[in-house]
Amino acid sequence: MGSTAGLAILLQEGIGDTIRVSLTPAPGGDRTEEVQVAQQVLQSLGIRSFLPQVTACPGCGRTTSTYFQELAQQIQFYVREKMPAMAQGVRRRGGDEAGGDGCIVNGPGESKHANIGISLPGTFEDPKAPVFIDGRLVTTLKGDHIVEEFKQILSNYVETKYAKKAEPAKV
Repeated sequence: MGSTAGLAILLQEGIGDTIRVSLTPAPGGDRTEEVQVAQQVLQSLGIRSFLPQVTACPGCGRTTSTYFQELAQQIQFYVREKMPAMAQGVRRRGGDEAGGDGCIVNGPGESKHANIGISLPGTFEDPKAPVFIDGRLVTTLKGDHIVEEFKQILSNYVETKYAKKAEPAKV
């Protein structure tokens, strides 16, 4: 996308303090996608962190099924919509990766490099999804409830990993 290429060079050079990304909205859509893209540019360049980074497979012959696409979309939506509320009152470092998803070929590697990741099944693969936390395989989700189970694992991860430490009582 042209906006990203132009903005990245200027921002890396320290030129400017305000960015705007112009996109044609979907029919009946709004302009929120412009804000999300601008935030993604800033986050990708390491200038500012808004939400945990979600790494998602772009798709190939292994991931053309709507099953994979729907699972990836649900997880990305959950992170984008629910994480700000979940993160209220928790401390978080910039640059965290809350999810990595892809097929059995690339997904495990992507997931191992994320703070928490899931390798979703591709086309014609059994509904199995290995889950990695901080680079280690912790479980493999199976069946029809992969997304719901991963959302719970993700919520638990945020609560335990990023919960604020209790402030010492003032005397």
